[in-house]
Amino acid sequence: MNSAAVVGDLPSRWTAGGGDIPGASVTGWLGDFGSPQLCQLVEEAVGKNYDLTSARSRVARAQERAKIVGADRLPTADLSEQVSRSQNLRGAAFQTVRANNFNLSFDMAWEVDLWGRVRDLHHAELARITAESNLYEASRLSLAASVVKTAFVIIEGHEQVELSRRTLASLRTNLKILDDKLEAGEVADRGALEISLSRADIARAESAILSFQRQVDGSKRTLETLLGRYPSGKIESLSGLPRLTREVPVGLPSELLLRRPDLLAAEATVDAAMKELSASRKTLLPALSLNGSAGTASTDDFGDLFNIQNLVWGIGQNLTRPVYQGGRLRANIRLDEHERDELIANYAETALSAFREVETALSAERYLKSQVAALSGAVTESRRAEQLSLEEYQQGLVDIITLLESQRRAFDAQSALLSVRLALVTNRVDLYLALGGDFDHAPGAGKDGVE
Repeated sequence: MNSAAVVGDLPSRWTAGGGDIPGASVTGWLGDFGSPQLCQLVEEAVGKNYDLTSARSRVARAQERAKIVGADRLPTADLSEQVSRSQNLRGAAFQTVRANNFNLSFDMAWEVDLWGRVRDLHHAELARITAESNLYEASRLSLAASVVKTAFVIIEGHEQVELSRRTLASLRTNLKILDDKLEAGEVADRGALEISLSRADIARAESAILSFQRQVDGSKRTLETLLGRYPSGKIESLSGLPRLTREVPVGLPSELLLRRPDLLAAEATVDAAMKELSASRKTLLPALSLNGSAGTASTDDFGDLFNIQNLVWGIGQNLTRPVYQGGRLRANIRLDEHERDELIANYAETALSAFREVETALSAERYLKSQVAALSGAVTESRRAEQLSLEEYQQGLVDIITLLESQRRAFDAQSALLSVRLALVTNRVDLYLALGGDFDHAPGAGKDGVE
């Protein structure tokens, strides 16, 4: 079963991409950010994150359940030994009569899997192992993405704090100039207004610093939790937002999505439901079981149990076919059919959501790159305007309000550029997450380099 069968015809390449499939390849999506520190953080998280440890335990549990169900295909054997002593009073003289009983038996039973019902149940559990393994891979990939994105948020927060501090320093310089003019008696009629506006901008910049610091503090604690550390908020930040070292290949094949772990897990879950439905239908067929036992018994001495002359054995078979159980068996079949239909619908929804996530991320990257280019131009011009207004203010050609407005625009443009750069690298992580790995490794080609 695959996504094409459920969702319909798949496009040969993403509609938001276009072009031909390249021949070059890379080895893992983390390398596209060119940051060894990110790789170290992800490696630490994969080894210590508690949610991921829990996911590994679920895989181990699924493996043990498969062993339990698989054991039903084999005969069962039991060895038992019984010892008893009894005493009776007989006759008028109440004579004491004691009796010893020693029994040793070896019993075997085996349900012959005539129609493959037990085999179907075993295969269903094997499919669940596949599902849990892929859910673990999905958790591992999601954890890596969360670590990387949280680290990016911390970096951007620090850069916003530094930008706000530089702006705050400029605003305080402006206020000092106004205060000096006030003391010298050089303040014009609008001096009180200008001083109030300058102080308001200073308060706003101080508030922005506190807001960004709060966000950084929360993100640090979140990252430490992802790494399995105590959330003390002391983790060191990376030096700066990374530059993407690789463009999205044109003509990215949509088949890459077929390796996505959550999609593979949903497919395996449907396979398990199919096997269970097959097993339920086979409960209507006759069942054959074989039974055998061998053992010895003695009323004299325990050692006689091992006398071959006391050996007793027996073997038999039991053939049964359900006739009437109040509709229980057919209700179980219908129940499994409904569960199968539900899982197929869930699988189709998962596949469609996956396609949507990839297409959205591909389109968003183009828009975000255009935004970065536009805001870069805005930052250049706003900085030039800020410098010109400062020079003209010092020459008395413009008032303080014009200078404050130019400084505000410069700050807003730089802050917006930082936010969009964060959105760009975060969106690239979302694209890797949506694809289930990097751009090159086809389904079944191995790991995606998350570790």
